[in-house]
Amino acid sequence: MQATESAQVRNTERNAQIWQALYAAGRNDLRYPSDMLVRLSARWWPAGEPRRILDYGCGTGANLAHLARLGHRVQGVEVAQSAVEVASSRLLEAGLSGQVHLVGAGATLPFEDESFDAVVAWQVLYYNERATWSAAIAEIERVAAPGARILIATAAPGDISHRMSQALGDSIYRSQVPGQEGCMLLIPERDELAALFPGRELEVGEFGHEFGGTRSRHWIITYRMPDA
Repeated sequence: MQATESAQVRNTERNAQIWQALYAAGRNDLRYPSDMLVRLSARWWPAGEPRRILDYGCGTGANLAHLARLGHRVQGVEVAQSAVEVASSRLLEAGLSGQVHLVGAGATLPFEDESFDAVVAWQVLYYNERATWSAAIAEIERVAAPGARILIATAAPGDISHRMSQALGDSIYRSQVPGQEGCMLLIPERDELAALFPGRELEVGEFGHEFGGTRSRHWIITYRMPDA
């Protein structure tokens, strides 16, 4: 069991190296926030009601900047130095407050327990396997305050990440998406989600699109941390 978990940690580190290469090449540089995140943030975290929000896996900062513009006290974490630099520059150039931190793959987050009123993990957690997924959720929940909302978007079966991958069993896949070849992915069926968030009362939906031969499909998952 320990050897299997160690292999999963190494695979997650390789995933991070692949993403560093992508960002360093100027790829996956998203300029606009997710329209779904915009809708949900308006519902749960409107302007004028500032929250402490962590963007877990913030990429080049499009979602992070959106949340900062609403007046929230934002922090972002990323495993790719190139993405951290771009996201930090965008906040600075826009006159927005917030910090972006470089973290190692699977490392402890650089925050005290119960530091955030909300945590967003947008299209990032599926770049894990089962042991490293569980470790990531444990860290997210550690830094979430009692009553904090956790919001997750993660790839669902049928997404391009699923269709362009090699199935390895147990909902684990090896990506063959150009530029992401070799990334290890966890793409669960809907009936597997509860087991990935043990003890939590989940609200689950999905969103996506199909256009130009490309299909996007993601689970959207939210739950609240127990009150103190």
